[in-house]
Amino acid sequence: MHVVAAQKRRLGLWGKLVIAILLAGSVPIVIGLSVAYVRGTTELQEVIGASFKALAEESASKVDAEIRHVIAADRALAVQAASDPQIRGHLAKFERGPEATDINWPEISDNNGTIHASWVSGPARGPIGSDQKNPAGTSEAAPPMPAISGLQLSGEPQRYLIRVATPILEADTQTMLGWLHRDHIVKSVFDPLIYPARFGNTGHVMIIDNQGAIVSCPLLITGSRIEDLQLVKRVAQKEAGWITAENDGHGSRKFSIIGHAPLPEVNELLHAGVSWHMFVWQDTQEIFAPARSLLVGVALAGLLAIGVLGILGYYSGRRILNPIRRLSQEATRIASGDLNQKLDIRTGDEIEDLANRFDDMRVQLGQLIGKLEEKVEERTRELQEAQDEKDRVMQKLIQAEKVSAIGTMASGIGHEINNPLYAIHGMAEAIRDEKDISLCNEYGEDILKYTKHIAEIVKNLSGYIRPATQHDMESVDVNGKLTEAITMAQRSLLSDRIEIKKDFSSVPPISAKSEEIMQVFFNVIRNGIQAIDGVGRLEVSSRVDDGKVWIRIKDSGAGIPAEHLGKIFDPFFTTKDPDQGEGMGLYIVQQIVKKYDGSIHLDSQQGVGTVCTIQFPIAEKSQEKHNDS
Repeated sequence: MHVVAAQKRRLGLWGKLVIAILLAGSVPIVIGLSVAYVRGTTELQEVIGASFKALAEESASKVDAEIRHVIAADRALAVQAASDPQIRGHLAKFERGPEATDINWPEISDNNGTIHASWVSGPARGPIGSDQKNPAGTSEAAPPMPAISGLQLSGEPQRYLIRVATPILEADTQTMLGWLHRDHIVKSVFDPLIYPARFGNTGHVMIIDNQGAIVSCPLLITGSRIEDLQLVKRVAQKEAGWITAENDGHGSRKFSIIGHAPLPEVNELLHAGVSWHMFVWQDTQEIFAPARSLLVGVALAGLLAIGVLGILGYYSGRRILNPIRRLSQEATRIASGDLNQKLDIRTGDEIEDLANRFDDMRVQLGQLIGKLEEKVEERTRELQEAQDEKDRVMQKLIQAEKVSAIGTMASGIGHEINNPLYAIHGMAEAIRDEKDISLCNEYGEDILKYTKHIAEIVKNLSGYIRPATQHDMESVDVNGKLTEAITMAQRSLLSDRIEIKKDFSSVPPISAKSEEIMQVFFNVIRNGIQAIDGVGRLEVSSRVDDGKVWIRIKDSGAGIPAEHLGKIFDPFFTTKDPDQGEGMGLYIVQQIVKKYDGSIHLDSQQGVGTVCTIQFPIAEKSQEKHNDS
């Protein structure tokens, strides 16, 4: 049973030891790597975000510086226009009426430069157009400031411009004379500043406005828009900083780190509601590639360490498990009864000490088993002798019970014998005086019949009172023995007022000694007849059920008091008169029934009668025949 249980175990001590060592080594490694990755990623985000913020601020400063340079150049041209008599004369026309028109000035000689167009207009035209008089932050009384428009398309496809309007002022009085308008090509102004600011394969900076329009970007087309307005809102702040978002601003929804910074000098010159901002971005796959590479390297090192731990666990498991297996094998050998082989395990540690104690136990167990075997043999002899003595006493008790019953049976048997003897005597006298030979023959036949009847009575009596033989058990016909017991009881008790009903089924034989079974049935039937005072009824039946033969003997006697039922099978217990028995009958019956693995049970009710149920197992050969039938 234990072997089967061991075979069902899926994981032995060796496997558990290896797993424990692997877990002890791998769990700290995995936890350490996870913590390092999370903390490293967080710290790397902060470092990258701070560097992106600084790069955004630096790029914003460069763009502001370029715009300052453009404004300075345009102011120099505005001063030149104010001192040019031809320009001043044309500007005077704007004061006389609306029929004056703008004039192109100065002439653009290089079509491949940064200027797309340049012209002069009157003061009423405004810095950007007729719909806006002054740039943000100025008033009618304040000196006019230069102004910058947002993105504007030129007549050429995908060619975006920004317009810079510079006031033309009287040198002495700073009186407003008009405006110098110059359209600058965006790519020519900003791309030389933005495009070189590349890092890695994907890292770059770009300029966007607060509506998400792209001003300059190495990857996106100028004039295109960032669709995620929430991202634009988070980037278009008055202060520089960095954010993380699930949108990279380039058309992909993925985790991104973005640095941003406003262009303060440019934003001061843009018209109200418009602001430009620096946007710094790099693909996170590229950002975290070194960290991931480091993590992979550390993970590989961890796997290598786990592999080494596994090898060490395997080796340690063998070192520990092999001696334990030896102990298990020795335990199995000892359990099978082999105590002669010495256990020799040399490991130099606690397992060797355990093996030595185990071997000491083997020696002591052998000694104890030897002593126990001697005691068992001695006790067996004593029990056998006691059983033999018990059997001898029981045989004597059985024989004594038979002899005791003879006294009760004597009068009935004598009566049974006397009747035919008187008939024989009378017929013998008749033969002596009879001359007719035919009548003498009839008398002779009657004498022979009565003689056989007397012989049958003597045979039954001698079969009952003879001692039990020592031969082996035999197949006993239950119904036949019941019939003999009923006949003997009827003859011995001289009762012709008791109706005896027999209900015998076809039952197989039982294995027993016939004279002992005869005594069981006779004692129980005799007790039943004795219990009936006067007229009564005795029912005897037999049947087979569940591999056993059942005998039921029921009388209509006075019944047994309830307080006596528990003692009815005790030796020397009786409620009969002294001349009717010594109280050993039912005790002997119980002992005989138990001897043949049977059982006997009494049910009694006062005033109704007693039912005795006896059960015997069927003989093996008879059982086979009964099953076949």
